[in-house]
Amino acid sequence: MREKWIALVGPEYEENLSLRYLASSLTAAGYASRIIAFNRPGDLPRVLAAIMDGQGDADEPPLLVGLSLAFQWRAQDFLALAIALRESGFGGHITAGGHFATFACKELLTDFRELDSICRQEAEQTIVSLARALDGGGELSSIAGLALRDASGAVMVTPDPALPDLTKLPRPDRRGNAASCFGHGIAPLVGSRGCYANCSFCCIAAWHEVSQPGKRYRLRTPEDIAGEMFDLWSERGVEVFVFHDDNFFLPGHAKNVERINAIADALLERGLGPGTFATVVKARPVDVDAAVFHALVHRLGCIRVYVGIETDADQGLVTLNRWAQSKQNHRAVEVVRALGLYTCFNLLLFDPDTTVDSIERNVKFLRSAPELPFNFGRVELYAGTPLLGRMQLEERCWGDYLQWNYALATEGVERIYRLAMKCFHARNFGDDALANRIMGTRFDVEVARFFHADVFRASWLAQGEALSRALAIDTADGLAAIVARVKSDAPASGDEEFCAQISVGLRAQERAIGRGAKALAREIAGVLGRGKPLTEIGDRVATPLQDTHGRAQKEIRS
Repeated sequence: MREKWIALVGPEYEENLSLRYLASSLTAAGYASRIIAFNRPGDLPRVLAAIMDGQGDADEPPLLVGLSLAFQWRAQDFLALAIALRESGFGGHITAGGHFATFACKELLTDFRELDSICRQEAEQTIVSLARALDGGGELSSIAGLALRDASGAVMVTPDPALPDLTKLPRPDRRGNAASCFGHGIAPLVGSRGCYANCSFCCIAAWHEVSQPGKRYRLRTPEDIAGEMFDLWSERGVEVFVFHDDNFFLPGHAKNVERINAIADALLERGLGPGTFATVVKARPVDVDAAVFHALVHRLGCIRVYVGIETDADQGLVTLNRWAQSKQNHRAVEVVRALGLYTCFNLLLFDPDTTVDSIERNVKFLRSAPELPFNFGRVELYAGTPLLGRMQLEERCWGDYLQWNYALATEGVERIYRLAMKCFHARNFGDDALANRIMGTRFDVEVARFFHADVFRASWLAQGEALSRALAIDTADGLAAIVARVKSDAPASGDEEFCAQISVGLRAQERAIGRGAKALAREIAGVLGRGKPLTEIGDRVATPLQDTHGRAQKEIRS
């Protein structure tokens, strides 16, 4: 009899911490697990074979299959896998978990009999309890944090699970080789869970609000964070630490300086001082303060920050409940420029209330900071979010829990959106989307600048910024042309031809800028003479750590 094992299936563009925390918790409880990457629909046959045929020394299917349903736009792929497993004769337990699965647990179990249960909220203890019950014949209805069917087939929900103490959780499973850039190991980690803000479109904030109303943010101690960083550095050669925290910062600048210094001091006590490691973090514009970011750069070696600009339009800031003003976006840009800190961002250019003026305001913002790489898209309606609730109440959306859609506020804005997505789809969401590649190119430059100052060339930074600037200005010009066409009341019958003409210029610029980015990466690699650039490896660590909100729209519509 071979050992019983558990399959954990989810996206693994980089180390998937949600699956890896589950894996380490299962290991601590005595259960073997295997993480099976399911990154795109075409992976389904391979994933199915890995589960049905077993892996390594296992020659029987797993005791339990866990499916990651964190991303609503990937739900149909994972549900297709569950169906394929049943059609292939898999008789074991199939569960799912994540943000989307938590909010849609009743609907999923009602519509998809292939699923046996849903692990709701943070599932480290839930999945361990589930494995034990399945292994020993225990009663599933006594397990906290589950949704399942009762004897009559009706969906039932057990009590919420207790939230884990972040300092006591087993550290995430680090099987496999670490990603790298020019030979410098890269690993994701988290110093917190949740976010203190409450943006109307954010499923993560909504998810944490359900589990602890009004207290959506929990922290690991600086000592605990430093301990994990040191172990990754000493045991795996990791030198670049990518914080996957939804927001690395606390409300209050003085508290942030204190926390940054505490982490840095704890690292210094372990022998990791300035220059020996680098970090990557995410921030809200209101968190970007000169004193805080000075400490972040000089004490924690920050080489890249993703700032959640989202919108510079007053209307958009209200609709998205950003708790910010336009002036804070511009102040954030001033701070990072003064520090020379590589910064990128996303723009949610379209939302349910977007006006033409809002679009023009955001295009103006793009022109004001063209050296900062960015992407743009539309706000999507995610399960559990206040924005979805509002749109349902106003009867402005259609579809179902798997995919909600909506029309923009006016016919003119809707037309601008359709033209923009048609013209910019390849640039923003294609297989080799240049908007994301430029972010990777800038990351390559910053790794070289931080770790190889002795051979670093100032021209590399100038070229990286020039490539970003060229792409930003071209994007702003293209959007402005679309807006101008719609404002001029040009007949819609000519939109197809207009898009074709605009797209010729956009694709030409993309080819030229793309060649420049690849040439820059090759030049840096040639001088450094070690490892590969991140852009050549193809890892997404240099793109915004929460995938661009517009990507969901791409996956749904393409």
